[in-house]
Amino acid sequence: MYHAGFYVHMTDGIITGSHDSGTYWLDRAGGIAEDEPSFVRTLASRCCCGTSVVYRWALTQNLSVKGQLEHGVRYLDLRLCGRPGSPDVHVAHGLYGHRLQDILSEIKAFLDENPKEFVLLDFNHFHNMTAVDHREVLILIIKIFGETILGGDTPMSAWSMTLENLWKTPARLIVFYGHPSRNEFSFFWSEEYLQSPWANTSSSSDLVNFHQHNYYNSARRGSGEFYVWQAILTPSATTIVANLCSSLERKLASRATPAFLDWVKDKVPSRVGINICSADFVEKYNFIPSILSLNEKVHK
Repeated sequence: MYHAGFYVHMTDGIITGSHDSGTYWLDRAGGIAEDEPSFVRTLASRCCCGTSVVYRWALTQNLSVKGQLEHGVRYLDLRLCGRPGSPDVHVAHGLYGHRLQDILSEIKAFLDENPKEFVLLDFNHFHNMTAVDHREVLILIIKIFGETILGGDTPMSAWSMTLENLWKTPARLIVFYGHPSRNEFSFFWSEEYLQSPWANTSSSSDLVNFHQHNYYNSARRGSGEFYVWQAILTPSATTIVANLCSSLERKLASRATPAFLDWVKDKVPSRVGINICSADFVEKYNFIPSILSLNEKVHK
């Protein structure tokens, strides 16, 4: 899904994505977020530098969401959390980030400035949210984006859509929302149309083996759904405790992205091959240009 290949189906080309896209700023003064287990909140409260440790290991991006989009990201992974004392839903990862409304405004500004771009929004983790909170979030998304959302009531129509065809419609984004509240509206896609397997490892070799197995064993069903290949290493509690003065960026992302890029460089974009690739700190390690260059294989 890139301009030089606007005849390519969205599930056949490669799309660059960011992991935990909203976590480029975190409020160190706002307390540990509700997405963290109780032992993390306890540890942070008992350690004089606990919040700083959580911050260094929770921050996943350096660029704002708009900055990520301007660098070439077209898939955004957004995790939501109700914040005690706030009427608004926020993004969160260990600590609380910006209000969702502010994140959505960044995306809207980008789409207004770039009318031929198309973005995928994936809401897949929810914490401390009621049914009312979900409904208000969904209404907010509709209010901001309106007819530019490619409706989830007929999602299979998208499998035959290329950018060339999409440009003939008002649609400029797909919204996946992984909660049943979406069923009240026709604007949202369910998670069944988006696979996103997680390696859940801090080992770069295990990460590569995980993707190798999925790629060669046809884990991607190829029936039209999107598929996220995550170039992500996840810290265990042991990893964090052993590296309190380090960070996710220095200790894990610096190994994860290069290892993934080395693995993916000879892979093929297709309905059963590589589709969406996401990473932490997307502006680093030549991640975006390297991933987008694989689209050249579609035309060979």
